[in-house]
Amino acid sequence: MQEDFLQAARAHAARWPKMQPQDYAKLAYQSEYGPGHLIADEAEAAAAIRAEWEGLAAQGETGGCRAEPISGGLCRLHLAGPVLPDAPECLAWLFCRSAREHAGTPEGLCRRLETLETLRIPHMVGWLTSYRTRGMPAVRHSPIYRAAYRPHYRVLLADYAWYFPVLLAVYRLSQAGAPALVAIDGRCGSGKSSLAALLQRLFGCRVLHGDDFYLPPAQRAPGWESRPGGNMDFARLRREALEPALAGRPIDYRAYSCRQNQLLPPQRLAPAPLTVLEGSYSLHPALDTPYTLRVFLHCEPKEQARRLREREAGYFEAFRQRWIPLEEGYFARYNIPRNCDIFLDTTGFFAAGQAP
Repeated sequence: MQEDFLQAARAHAARWPKMQPQDYAKLAYQSEYGPGHLIADEAEAAAAIRAEWEGLAAQGETGGCRAEPISGGLCRLHLAGPVLPDAPECLAWLFCRSAREHAGTPEGLCRRLETLETLRIPHMVGWLTSYRTRGMPAVRHSPIYRAAYRPHYRVLLADYAWYFPVLLAVYRLSQAGAPALVAIDGRCGSGKSSLAALLQRLFGCRVLHGDDFYLPPAQRAPGWESRPGGNMDFARLRREALEPALAGRPIDYRAYSCRQNQLLPPQRLAPAPLTVLEGSYSLHPALDTPYTLRVFLHCEPKEQARRLREREAGYFEAFRQRWIPLEEGYFARYNIPRNCDIFLDTTGFFAAGQAP
């Protein structure tokens, strides 16, 4: 964990070269305790975020919200650009959840402060000595930092910050109340299953996995190995799952098990306003489905290979030689990334040793 914080501190030093010792201490405090010391009524938090965000928009701040890791499984989500509908309310909800779900200790903060002393920042040791004698309270940014960078952000759990564009879109759908169907497609290893699990945890939605709708090998057409989606039972997926989801009905289906080479016993998913389909070929034209929201997750080839080696071990070569080329052909043929509502690059989302 201390190596994680050291890397974050060095990254911040490179990005924000006018950081002062107290700005480093603020980084340490936030990465240990999260936003718990700022917890407020959710409605009050939303009002404060809206006012701050609107002020930035009036001053011409451009770009979108950007997540910046601070270690400890947390990020700063920087505010910028126009205030999108429901964005302050969604951000306040995630901010308050982050405060409730993250905890730190004085011992953890002490270890982070010790890490800062190894950076050889001018006046750091003296500042930290004084800070310790004051009981290590919450820290404000220095006047120099504020003047140079005009910081406006909220600290969130990293998943909430990284996936904020998707969470905001799904938050809006959850407020609407009508049946909604979300598709998550993208490159293998890009985090589709991780995002679907996060949506299920936050919104209580039903989650369907494309892998459960493979065709048994005996039913696959000749030459399926060279056809993107040739291993998928699109008709069954549409009939058993997607059409009932759009109608707000229960979903009754049988998942296919590759290991057992058979359909498993029937499952029932109770009616729910939100249903998520995740997996490769979720946006294949053969499904002919009017999704409410289409999400595409991307990761760069080098990072994709790292993740798949960690996740698949001995099966990695099958991905490299067969599945990745098939996927890339599918994306190119049907222009999948450009036809999505949200394109999200997850290349920097997961640390080494974490496979999405």
